[in-house]
Amino acid sequence: FGMAVGDIMFSLSLATYGAMLPSCLDYYVWNAQGNQATCNVSGFMTIVGALMSALYNCSLNIYSLAIVKYNKRDSYIQKKMEPFLHGVPIVISLAFGFALLATQGYNSHDGLSCIDPVYHPPHCIGIEDGQVREGFEIPCGRGENIPTAIIRSVGGLITFLVSPATSGVTLGMMYRHVSRQERRMGRYGEG
Repeated sequence: FGMAVGDIMFSLSLATYGAMLPSCLDYYVWNAQGNQATCNVSGFMTIVGALMSALYNCSLNIYSLAIVKYNKRDSYIQKKMEPFLHGVPIVISLAFGFALLATQGYNSHDGLSCIDPVYHPPHCIGIEDGQVREGFEIPCGRGENIPTAIIRSVGGLITFLVSPATSGVTLGMMYRHVSRQERRMGRYGEG
């Protein structure tokens, strides 16, 4: 269920086709009708949805490993493991989402989404960070700070390194366990 919620959040954040982007970007982004608040909502949903899906994938792999290799009973999984299998993805993804919100980490400069770390659209070329060009509302360079960079780096590591590594290791452990069991059974005329 949690992975589906993450996937839906991620998909809905991208389904608006630029409508959530600040309207001041309409000179180069089709359908930009929002403001910085709508951009924040879209970016939050994108980051939380992507992280939640990746971490729930890890949870499903750990759950499967507990059943296949370690032969854990449903009662043990329900009481001892399940709170962590749900809690970790939810807490970590929401923590990253709110941390980026607090550090102004949801911006658009590419015209595709609101997950860019720093606000540098074309009208900011030649403008100092923190300055607002006439006719626009959002300061150039918004989000350029050390905490945002650290949060994004750690989030990227989780999504693109820890999650695939966890999946690979758990699936490898299950494959190894099942293949050994199959070989043992083959010695006795089974399989």
